[in-house]
Amino acid sequence: MSTTIVAGAKGGQGTTTVAASLAIIAARCNRPVVLIDTGGDAASILDHPPTTPADDLAAGLDQARSIDGVQLVHLPADRTDANTVRIVSELATNGAAIVVDAGVDPSVVRQFDAVRPRPQRVLVVRPCYLAVRRAAAVPYTPDHIVLVRERLRSLTTDDVERALALPVTTVDHDPVIARAID
Repeated sequence: MSTTIVAGAKGGQGTTTVAASLAIIAARCNRPVVLIDTGGDAASILDHPPTTPADDLAAGLDQARSIDGVQLVHLPADRTDANTVRIVSELATNGAAIVVDAGVDPSVVRQFDAVRPRPQRVLVVRPCYLAVRRAAAVPYTPDHIVLVRERLRSLTTDDVERALALPVTTVDHDPVIARAID
């Protein structure tokens, strides 16, 4: 993982949870990791006090605190710019793993498309008809789907793979974790 943009087609799909999990997994591989949180929810999921929004990525990195080996930067989508792309590209080139929690804003995905090497785009979906319909209509092409599989849902992994024509990785919805995050 160099740079990964994690997005959802609709709210409540688990995008922030998946982004935080990917960042923690990368940190366990002894790599420098930066989690760019455009929505401001990651600190809560990581059970830490809310972070102050940064004016730009450089300032955010200077103020970032490490949580489980992850530098967390709350950088609202409207504060990303060409300088953000340059810094992320440099960090990735120097071996850092960058995870961007893009939420449901497709403009964030497009803003980070200029990062080099090109980021992986991960779309998080739940197995419901509305979520899959919205996922099929996102205005960019994801590279991969993470399906948060829930009991008692009729759509299967195969259904989602066929509908979106992309590789799907499933993770099981854990009601205990969901309750703790809520």
